[in-house]
Amino acid sequence: MIAIDDAQYENVRQQLQLPAGYMLVEATRMLMHQTGNGLVQIPLPLGYVVGAFENLEGHRQYGVVELTRLKHPI
Repeated sequence: MIAIDDAQYENVRQQLQLPAGYMLVEATRMLMHQTGNGLVQIPLPLGYVVGAFENLEGHRQYGVVELTRLKHPI
């Protein structure tokens, strides 16, 4: 688990053009795709994550975003 600052958080939402009401609730560096013949797992490059964003009504949006803090070892 890592923490990101407010500026990075705002930048991530802007990358997906999400309004301020959406919050990052999950993130992973593994892109998963169900092909119909099985699950394919694709590791993303360092600094990129698949983020799940949710608003107060429970609507979710997913997308690949760049987290610059993850480009450098913590």
